[in-house]
Order: sequence, then structure tokens, then C-alpha cells
Amino acid sequence: MKKTNWQSSRRNLHRSLTRGLAPFFMAWVAASASVTQAAENTFSFISLDVAPWASKNPVTGENEGAFVEIVKEVERRLQKEVEITITPLARVERELQAGTRDCTILISLPDELVVKGSVVATHGIGFIARKGVHIREYNDIKPLKLSVIRGGLVNDEFDNDENLHKEFDTDYLMGLRKVARGRLDAIVGAIPTLQYLAEQEGLSDSLEAPFPVLEVPLVFQCSRNSPNLDQMEAIDKILVSIKEDGTLEKIQKQYHF
Repeated sequence: MKKTNWQSSRRNLHRSLTRGLAPFFMAWVAASASVTQAAENTFSFISLDVAPWASKNPVTGENEGAFVEIVKEVERRLQKEVEITITPLARVERELQAGTRDCTILISLPDELVVKGSVVATHGIGFIARKGVHIREYNDIKPLKLSVIRGGLVNDEFDNDENLHKEFDTDYLMGLRKVARGRLDAIVGAIPTLQYLAEQEGLSDSLEAPFPVLEVPLVFQCSRNSPNLDQMEAIDKILVSIKEDGTLEKIQKQYHF
């Protein structure tokens, strides 16, 4: 009899717990569904934090730049909310790897990380030296002290040259200031960005003309782990139309990109 009572009590406890926890379980399911639905209804872009491509206005705190305007135009034509995140380069790859951000417009990333779409624009990569230091060929950089943005790539020759004196900085502005003040000899990176920042900071007169190494395509590409990959084709078509109807050219002129 004691065993039967114990079994009966256990069944009653199980039913009580089931009834008691059921509302919490249903609430959790509903909340999870809401989060999933929100992710599906919102498309997200992530960008390298570097003016004039994308940055935060120091006065208003608002996002601004060529990338921001392109994404706003995508949002308008897609008729769907598009979130924008601006971050250092290293985090861009981490977010795309995790699928927590859908897409970017950036230099070509590894195929195992992203699905690639159209080339949106191109920009020059190269060196800008301090006044009095002249770079006319690759060998000229070998004795120089160079500023390199952390996580940035140039080409195989430069990236793998362990004999170069490279000082890694977290952003272009830090490197430009070091070059203009004579602490370093030259900086390597996106030429339009370097020139824009130098002009904004009043450093242009302290620098030589740029020495371009290559033109790099900026590619529309989306995380392979994105829950919104099915929308990539529609967005890619919008980006092509932005180029064809002259909208992109207006944005480039506005931001000297």
C-alpha cells in the first residue's frame, strides 16, 4: 500500500508540475517565435568604421557616410527595415561568421564566410608618406616605418613580407597623425579614406601624394549563416539599379569616395 501511495503521489506531482510549467513553456515558445519573426522582418548590414565610407558624426552621434546612404537607398527601395552597424574590421568578420549580421559591402571576404553578389564600387589601396618621403616603387617602402590598420590586407607581397617595419593601429586617423608628426614614415590603406581624413584633420599639407598599389572592388556579400539569404538576390538587384540610375555616383560625389 505504501508503494502504491508513493506512486500515486509521484504521478500527482508530475501532473502538477506539468500544469504549472506549461504556461511558462508556452510563453518561452511565443517569445522565441517573436524573436525569430523579428529577425526575418529586419535585414542587417555591417560596415567597417572608417570615414567617408561609414562613421558616426562626432556632434550628432548619427551614422553617416557613403555606405550609410547606400543602405538607406536599399531600405527605401526594398520597403523593409534595414539595420546598420558600424564597427572595427575585426568585428565585421566575427559578426558575419556568427550570422548575427546579414550582409556587408566590403573588400572580398573568404568564400567559406560569405556568399558574394555584385561589385558595388572600387577604391584605390596604396601608401601615403609624410612630406619629404617619396615612394615611387615597392622597394622604396622597405626602409620605412609603416602604419597598418589592424586586420587590414593589401596584397600577398605586402601582407607576407616579414622584413617590413609595420606598426599596427586600430584606425586610420591614429596612423595618419603619427605620419604627419614624423613618428612614422608612411601609412597604407584605402586612399580615398586616407585623403578624406587628412583633409578633415588639416593634415594634407604634411603628406605627399599617394602611391597607389591596386584598385580593390567593394563587393556586396552576405553571411552564409544569415537567416535572410533568400533576400540577397532582391537586394543585389537594387544595388545594380542604384549604380545604373546614377544614385551611386551622387553619393560618391557627396562623400568624395
